Amino acid sequence: MRAIKFNANTKSKVSSLIMKFYPMMTFVLVKKLFKYKDIKLNGKRLSSDETACEGDEICFYVQDNFFNLDIIFEDENILIVNKPRKIEVTSTQNESLEKMILSQLKIKVFAVHRLDINTTGLVIFSKNEQTKAELDKAFKLRTIEKYYYALVLGTDLSETCDLVSYLKKDDLSGKVKISDTPKAGYEKIQTKYKLLKTFSNFSLVEVELLTGKTHQIRAHFAHICHPVLGDEKYGDFNTNSMMNLKYQCLCAERIVFHFEKGSPLFYLDKKEVALSQEKIDFLKYCK
Repeated sequence: MRAIKFNANTKSKVSSLIMKFYPMMTFVLVKKLFKYKDIKLNGKRLSSDETACEGDEICFYVQDNFFNLDIIFEDENILIVNKPRKIEVTSTQNESLEKMILSQLKIKVFAVHRLDINTTGLVIFSKNEQTKAELDKAFKLRTIEKYYYALVLGTDLSETCDLVSYLKKDDLSGKVKISDTPKAGYEKIQTKYKLLKTFSNFSLVEVELLTGKTHQIRAHFAHICHPVLGDEKYGDFNTNSMMNLKYQCLCAERIVFHFEKGSPLFYLDKKEVALSQEKIDFLKYCK
């Protein structure tokens, strides 16, 4: 068992604080910890939820591999990790992939792109400043290909399609707006997809993200009336409820690198890093 310790930063229930700082911990898991008295508040084992005050020490016990990183590729310059749901890539307050890497591998890394908290899949980290600069340049020039698998509502999609629209963040709603025509404050987005297979009322698509804007894939597919299954912001509530889906069926499944001669990362040119299908949990709906 592994002991996880942290200090409360506000007065709140112990369960709420654990789930706030460690989003991978669900209410069901926390409830089990109370059942087996695997949570301590200032050294006292708890059998039920109690209120912690600011500065109180909370300790809970999980299996050694609970927070283990799923490393897909690593060399002296980059690290590619399969991000699970309910955890951020970076965070100043909550548990994050960056913090897990520092804790488990004892190395400082730099995230060069992000995934939404409930999107799974491949995230690239640089291990040094030079590599970060090269990767930042590659993302800016769009020479790193990023592919996603998604389950989307409906079956009447084109075999292939290159979607071009315009996106604007709406800070009040925490969502984005999509327009088919240019507007003031809107940025151009491009999302390419290929239809892989259709089912009774949904489809599996492979998406190539040609621009990387906030919620781009989710909002773009919702805009064309084929929302990502399980998406709570842009999805179809009735379908999500009927299928008991609580998280979007969206996974960053493949990355292809392109670097020019002279780049310190040229040795990665044309290298493809992909997840095995067994690691994409929502593909179980495709059987």
